[in-house]
Amino acid sequence: RKTAADAMRSLCRCRAVIFDLDDTLVPTSKIDRAAILHAAALASGDELPAVVAARFSELLKAEPFPPEPSGLDVPAWRTGLWERALSGSSSDGRAGASPAARQAYEAWSSERLSSFRFADDVDAMVRRLQSAGYKTGVLTNGHADVQRAKTAACGAGSLFGEERVIIAGEHAEQKPHASIFRVACAALGEPDGSATLMVGDSYAADVAGGINASLLATVWVRPPLEPPETGAQGSLMHGHLSAVPAGQPSPTFTVESVLEVEACLEKIG
Repeated sequence: RKTAADAMRSLCRCRAVIFDLDDTLVPTSKIDRAAILHAAALASGDELPAVVAARFSELLKAEPFPPEPSGLDVPAWRTGLWERALSGSSSDGRAGASPAARQAYEAWSSERLSSFRFADDVDAMVRRLQSAGYKTGVLTNGHADVQRAKTAACGAGSLFGEERVIIAGEHAEQKPHASIFRVACAALGEPDGSATLMVGDSYAADVAGGINASLLATVWVRPPLEPPETGAQGSLMHGHLSAVPAGQPSPTFTVESVLEVEACLEKIG
């Protein structure tokens, strides 16, 4: 049964909002950096934790998932990355992980998931959009097991509805392919995307992908133009662009925080 808000929303240009997860709804890179340093401090022995943490961060960015066919699952592969970070070895870690590497992986995994939460103001913003009649969902790239653990940790299914939390790694193609946007739009009951807004921090995946999928509009939650030397505010995993590439289409809106989405929606009408 439609509510009054639903009836009003049907008269507006935008009826649905799709959010990216990592570094859009949740500050994943900030959480990961803190968890990596925590794990390195527990397992690094005589070496400076910051050195081990930096080494692991670089390995994780370069080789986040096991190559095919390796026969390794993600936990085993990433434990191997910790082995390499702790030892300084270039070996891929398949020979077996030390107790220190296993300790580091478990500490990092536990710490990052325990901190992976929607901030109160983000949760409140999403609920306001829902109360106003907008259909909301999540579309996130990444390995299915890794992303499912994160969506469970932050309660995305409870906030958005399990059927509206789309893990692209569970489908044939990931962002920026148009097919995965169609999956997400269909989950929101807006199959053609003409009344759907895409919000995300990756120009290539979220903005260019949303434009190519013919969505109504895109909001780019732009990474910092000049991250500090530590990289503490930039994307840990992807090194996202902070400026639109020359000759490429611009997002409909460029913002510094996902909390600005409501103002963007007011302008769309």
